[in-house]
Amino acid sequence: MRLMSYNIERFDEHFNTDNSLKETQASQKKFGSVAKVISKTDPDLIGITEGPNTTATSGQRNTVKALENFAVEYGLRQNKAMIGYSSRGRQEIALLYDPEVVTAKHDPGGKIGQSSNPRFNEDFYMDSNGDGIQERYKHYRPPLEVKITRTDNGKSFWIIVAHAKSKGIFSAMDRVHFDRTTELNRRKLFAECMSIRGRVEEWMKKKRSIVVMGNINDGPGFDYYESRFGRSGVELIVGDLFDQDTLLRYPVGRAKFGHYGWEPSSARFTDRFTGDHIDALIDHIIVSKQFKFSGNQAYQVWNPYPASDEDFIAAEAKASKRDLKQASDHFPITLDIQ
Repeated sequence: MRLMSYNIERFDEHFNTDNSLKETQASQKKFGSVAKVISKTDPDLIGITEGPNTTATSGQRNTVKALENFAVEYGLRQNKAMIGYSSRGRQEIALLYDPEVVTAKHDPGGKIGQSSNPRFNEDFYMDSNGDGIQERYKHYRPPLEVKITRTDNGKSFWIIVAHAKSKGIFSAMDRVHFDRTTELNRRKLFAECMSIRGRVEEWMKKKRSIVVMGNINDGPGFDYYESRFGRSGVELIVGDLFDQDTLLRYPVGRAKFGHYGWEPSSARFTDRFTGDHIDALIDHIIVSKQFKFSGNQAYQVWNPYPASDEDFIAAEAKASKRDLKQASDHFPITLDIQ
């Protein structure tokens, strides 16, 4: 099987209020490129972030209908979609999958109203800065929890698709407030990752095979504030080095800092102070030890600008450069499992 994590930039903007596909030139170009990327990478299931919206109040916008309309229009085999708890804003988390290969069911963990391990759509409390005081948080986009059942009678597994708090700052402010806001954003991201790790530990006690994927907006060694707090959000999800039985596997390994930023990379951002473009690996697939990988390069970042011939870049990505760039400002990540 092939698993894929894909942040499809502002996908919501290209659907009408009745969940049909917009017919503007920009939208048709977007749809065509996304469909070609999915056909090229050929995953059995896709954890999507920045998916089309679900409107809880009016009931008009519907993530599942929009994604399935898109899949049917472009003849994709991944033509079934699902979401969990809808977000408080736009850009939903969703799963798009091939129903001939797997079936999927929303299977939330935690307990309703429990302070230590609540459902992902409830408030939770975390000591995000190690000062001994727990702060109250809430996931802006509740992570999607899915039980995956294989149609080939293979072992079922569970997926968490997440879109963690961005550390980016998109409003004007002075340097003092910039530093303060950056730290607050980092603490919110940490709290969300700690909440996800709590669910991982709950599922591990049930001996489940686990996948965590999505846009975590972080990676090992990425910024100054990580050195202040000791580790990244990704490392929080992976687990405690001194409790190796509960560690998740991070197949890509630690990214290296090169001429244009981090290598390998799944996205690029602009430094607000220098104006430089910085490559970053902020999209991830992390799995428990039960999974066996398939092939020599099971984990691939579909970045058409490989830093070297030795990284985890799919060679086919070079031939799909135009579609990859037009589809999103993030590149998809795939993992092949047996």
